[in-house]
Amino acid sequence: MIDRSLFSIVFDKTWGRQMRFISGPRQSGKTTLAKLKLEKENTRQLYYLWDLRSIRERYRQKELFFTQDMPPARGQKHWVCFDEIHKAARWKNILKGIFDATQEHYQFIVTGSAKLDISRRAGDSLSGRYFTFHLFPLTLKEVTGNPVVSAQEPKDAINFILARLNSPEAAGKALDDLLNYSGFPEPFLSRLETFRNKWSQDYLDRVITEDIGTLTRIADRDKIYDLYRLLPEMSGSPISGNSLAGHLEISPVTVKNYLKRLEDFFLVFHVAPFSRNIKRSILKASKCYLYDWTRVEDTAGRLENFVAVELNTRIHLWNDLTGTEFTLFYIRDKDKKETDFLITKKKQPWLMVEVKYSDSSVDNHHLTHARALGNIPIVQLCFEKGIAAQEAKNVFRMSVGRFFA
Repeated sequence: MIDRSLFSIVFDKTWGRQMRFISGPRQSGKTTLAKLKLEKENTRQLYYLWDLRSIRERYRQKELFFTQDMPPARGQKHWVCFDEIHKAARWKNILKGIFDATQEHYQFIVTGSAKLDISRRAGDSLSGRYFTFHLFPLTLKEVTGNPVVSAQEPKDAINFILARLNSPEAAGKALDDLLNYSGFPEPFLSRLETFRNKWSQDYLDRVITEDIGTLTRIADRDKIYDLYRLLPEMSGSPISGNSLAGHLEISPVTVKNYLKRLEDFFLVFHVAPFSRNIKRSILKASKCYLYDWTRVEDTAGRLENFVAVELNTRIHLWNDLTGTEFTLFYIRDKDKKETDFLITKKKQPWLMVEVKYSDSSVDNHHLTHARALGNIPIVQLCFEKGIAAQEAKNVFRMSVGRFFA
């Protein structure tokens, strides 16, 4: 079993009595994470999959049915997991009633698909009763057996880079395997291309048919399927809604709605442009990246998509770990000069990241962007192994396998 970085964060005592909502892409390991916690707490029997009619029937017969499986005990709280409860009618009211009645004796893990995220925005009946966390595909740190993310990491960008420069590079084929088989546990562990291809296709069908198709009002599933199939070629490029609309023969408004649904159900995520303090800046459309980066055929494009997912995952972990707001952007000026990624901290520029497949000197326009943003550090990542160097003040070059290990 691969240890996950989120485990020590989501189950930290800091979060007190609150329920732990864990959402994220299908088959990213949410249920495994929850079951591991129950096993460590000796409450394996308190896992309940609400997809099962028998579990829903037990609830209808007795609201606090789980207390029969493990009665309250003096001086300790039992951990309970409700998996896919968001598919039940009035699920928020169900959780509110159960939590209010038993919070002195039980702690709750609530796991589910993107619908859990969508539904929680619709009302505040659970306000003050939960914290939300996200579990994304496997990271390089996790597959190399170094899952712990320290709260010290995001305190200072230069120290973060220096720590990466002096850390061991990912050993063996860990990075290659992630790039080839994805960060989803099943295809990654199989390390078989045929399995990965079949899994990837079935995965897409399930998300579009079982989630988007049944949990939204979108009736034309073929169009959203066609839209998703166009996105791998556009990974890392600003998305033109008008261009996509013309290609699919639907309206730009519909394209925007479909892209939002693809993000809501964790098939893609968007990185918005950052313009403040950049001279000759111009607002451009967001870039789109896939959680299943193996769909990107271009080698350099796949590497950039992988880096995007790694950065997105890391800043979510930092947000959860520190309570500080980190956000991922990209930079593009009026001269069409781009820097792939900008991380902001408390809405202030913090670190720039550029991705090149092969190692090379850092281009001047990145230095210009860095100066405009307050002389923040920039690190250029490459696939080539064994790269760890400082090029100029606050300018560094590093192997991807070292930066994320």
